[in-house]
Parts: sequence; structure tokens; C-alpha cells
Amino acid sequence: MRIDFDPKYVQKILSGKKRATIRRGIRQVKPGDVVVLTADNKPFATAQIVRVSLKRVSELTNADARKDGYRSVQRLKRELRRFYPKLGDDDIVTIIEFEVDRQ
Repeated sequence: MRIDFDPKYVQKILSGKKRATIRRGIRQVKPGDVVVLTADNKPFATAQIVRVSLKRVSELTNADARKDGYRSVQRLKRELRRFYPKLGDDDIVTIIEFEVDRQ
């Protein structure tokens, strides 16, 4: 399995500042899964999933935003809507927390 990221997030992920990704809908991953992290479909790291949770967009918190590399939930929501223009407050998102394998 792989998770693709915008290339602008690669350094944040590798430095540990981004330890989660929030994706629209219900994603089929579970703690313990090992995934390949890619940017522009090119692998840059592997990671282990440590936690998966579901929330409505309206339930996202500043703590969720910080794990995803943002300072505030408002910034996080703005960025999510850039990727998912029709994302509403009642939509379900999957919060996927991961640890990058250090090699």
C-alpha cells in the first residue's frame, strides 16, 4: 500500500513535523500497516501506521492540525478544501497517523 503526498510536504514528513495525513472518506488502513510514502508517484520513505481515526470535518481540532503539520485547525481546513473543494463540515475524514522508518 502507498500514500501519495504533494511534494511540498516531503521535508515536513522526513523531519517529523508532519506525522499524520487527513483524507476524505473512510480509508482502509489499520495500525501496524507498513506503507510506502510517495510524492508525484515516486517513493521517498516507508512508514508504519500507528493510529487511524474517523471524524467529521467539524470535529477536527488544533491537535489534529499540529499532527498534520499545521498551526491551526482553520489552516488545516483551508488546505483540505484545496484538495477536496466540495468538502463539507459534515463529511467524514480519516486521520492516519504514521511513523517514518528511519534508515
